[in-house]
Amino acid sequence: MPLDGVTVVECGEGVAAAYCTKLLADLGAGVIKVEPPEGDVTRRRGPFPHDTADPEHSGLFLYLNANKRGVVLDLTADRGRRALNDLLTGADILVHNIAPARRAASGLQTAALCAAFPRLIVTTISAYGSCGPRANYHAYELNAAHASGMASVTPRFSPFPDLPPLKFGGHQAEIQGALHAATATLGAWWYRLQSGRGQAVDVCEQECIAAMLSLSFLPYEGIHVTRLGGGTNVVPWSVCECADGQVFLICGDNEQWLRLLDLMGNPEWGHSELFKDRESRYQNQDALYAMLGEWTRTQRMEDLWREAQRRRIPAAPVNKMADVYADPQLKARGFFVPLPGVENNGAAVPVPGTPMKSTAMRPRAARRAPRLGEHNELLARVPDKPVSDSAPAAEPPRRGPLAGIRVADFSWVWAGPYCGLQLAHLGAEVIRVETSKRPCLNRCIHPYADHRIGLNRAGHFHQWNLGKQSLALDFATPQGAEVARDLVRHCDVVIENFTPGVMDRLGLGYQALSAVRPGLIMISITGYGQQGPYSRNMAYGGLIGAQSGLFTVSSYPQDKTREVGITYADPTAGVWGALFVMAALVHRKLTGQGQHIDLSMYELMEMMLVEPLLEYAIGGREPAPLANHDSYMAPHNCYKAAGDAEQWVAIAVGSQSEWRGLCAAMAQPELADDPRFDSRERRKRNEVELDRIISAWTSTRDRWEITAILQNAGVAAIPTFLDTDLLSDPHLKERGYFVAMEHPEVGARPLPGVPYSMSLTPCKVRQAAPCLGADTDRILSRLLGYSPATIAALRQSGITV
Repeated sequence: MPLDGVTVVECGEGVAAAYCTKLLADLGAGVIKVEPPEGDVTRRRGPFPHDTADPEHSGLFLYLNANKRGVVLDLTADRGRRALNDLLTGADILVHNIAPARRAASGLQTAALCAAFPRLIVTTISAYGSCGPRANYHAYELNAAHASGMASVTPRFSPFPDLPPLKFGGHQAEIQGALHAATATLGAWWYRLQSGRGQAVDVCEQECIAAMLSLSFLPYEGIHVTRLGGGTNVVPWSVCECADGQVFLICGDNEQWLRLLDLMGNPEWGHSELFKDRESRYQNQDALYAMLGEWTRTQRMEDLWREAQRRRIPAAPVNKMADVYADPQLKARGFFVPLPGVENNGAAVPVPGTPMKSTAMRPRAARRAPRLGEHNELLARVPDKPVSDSAPAAEPPRRGPLAGIRVADFSWVWAGPYCGLQLAHLGAEVIRVETSKRPCLNRCIHPYADHRIGLNRAGHFHQWNLGKQSLALDFATPQGAEVARDLVRHCDVVIENFTPGVMDRLGLGYQALSAVRPGLIMISITGYGQQGPYSRNMAYGGLIGAQSGLFTVSSYPQDKTREVGITYADPTAGVWGALFVMAALVHRKLTGQGQHIDLSMYELMEMMLVEPLLEYAIGGREPAPLANHDSYMAPHNCYKAAGDAEQWVAIAVGSQSEWRGLCAAMAQPELADDPRFDSRERRKRNEVELDRIISAWTSTRDRWEITAILQNAGVAAIPTFLDTDLLSDPHLKERGYFVAMEHPEVGARPLPGVPYSMSLTPCKVRQAAPCLGADTDRILSRLLGYSPATIAALRQSGITV
């Protein structure tokens, strides 16, 4: 494995740091988990077998901390901080999610650590990042999720303006922070392998998720997107009610729409001028959905989605956790593995394994998570490989860690391009290989700059392809495929996300490409993986969200299941893809081997939903949607503030001192000792009444006034950010998060940048997204060495543009 022999120390509590180091452990690292004397909070969250609380049998803790060793240190005490420094003397990487305001008291100031241990990589994860006006704000996952903008668009097209915006089910903000942190940490490790130098990596959870939102609608078309309206012009794109369940349907182009009409028996209304093309269906979507729904309600869910897929119509069932565990695709690929340390009625508890298969890397068998303080003997050992020696003094190159790595990005739409975007952020040269004969869907859908339709004016394409070059090449032809193979000879990485078998039929599969480029790393990102009964199914991110169970745990308890606000699986797959590409690059540096990575979007989404899966596997029950509530903390909700239907504030309390702070801030100190609310358990039991009391206080106040009052009282609070809030946020502006690169057709428009920073190898957006074929001649002549006559012939034959 690429991180064999690498020592990682993890500090902090909860999900973010633990999930990050779990990913590093899965790649071979030896992880030492540092817990406070009372143990990590996830030991108390469960779920527990037979609902009997036991800190050594919490499902979430056991999952996050398999393959680690554990020690107990009180980092608020001098002795504990000295012991931590001893551990760091033998460490390569430190990962922690201690909030910036608490780092000094824990001996975890980044600058001091980097100075004391110059070869150490120090990775920090927090809600708002380590710098900026909100760096010291109190925050939990709920707050980061609402500050990211994800909640403001969920549920999509909600008919309930009086109900709050919703965060996604599970700890998505923390897991995204962890996933990005692991990817960036591997980038820092790649640089250390070459330079011997450590550095600081700082990850902002708010920015990680904000980057996944379609934030180009506002600066391109002036469209404000919320949970109540706005967004894509792809219609139909909806959860449809069936006779016995729900199906998610998408028709991304006219061919799919015509196939759906054929499946419906070609009703006369479907061929009306109202629905003749994508734009017409978008303008008349209310009428379309009404008539489509009349038909889907007569269909059995299983029959409908399977027949739709047979006809190449994008469709998927809206699954619950029981459906996921019974799914034949996941069983065929052996995705679920037993969780060490816990059984359910004598049987092993199945949990997500790894979402990829590789020709070179094999995940290690899981070892039980440590008992509290189980490996305290490590604190008495003298490190056998000190890394505190002075790092090389040479000035770093001030480029991203992947400077010098070249990527051929053959993918399209979102998941694959988002993977390429991450590698471009890390400094790689990414060449988008695309054709004008079948342009990328994201070049062909709203928003368009100033409402003027054009392949080079589409906001989605611009957002997901920052920092890339464009080679316009018809690689579906034999001559074009030969040019593509010539390109790959000069590349380190290939990205593709076509249906399994397509690249092989074009002569561009891994076997063919690795023959012309030994050591090639190729990643194939597909909906369901390269093998299994669903492997040839059509898959968009929205379909995977429905099938994974995400929709069912991200809804209002009193409502039917609805779609979440973004096609979450797509960008999430891109980040997972970048993580595994980084691991493969490290592996190649150590072994000389290339590899083919088979990444399944379906499986990686289950990696994001471990908590509801554990609830079913250990608790034996289907997890109910919690909306903004939490299974452990109370209060933990999104409350109406003064103003219109978009004015909300997310408030969370995680300790008794925070509870007293909230009561004092609301000028109701008597509530602190009210027998209904004087403990976490009682607050949870009386959550409905507690929410009513808090709502009465917030509803007459401005959301930012509430935030200021509560933050001053030590309580985690933040407004639900809208797209307008993100684009005008002083905190994000000071952090330089949004970038406005000059584009030759649309000028400079603000788009999300890089959600993390690296102290020695700066990651940044280096140029705007390319016009179609903007770099064709330069790549063919300078990189491939083609003569002007050859280039002209290729253009004349339509192979290039």
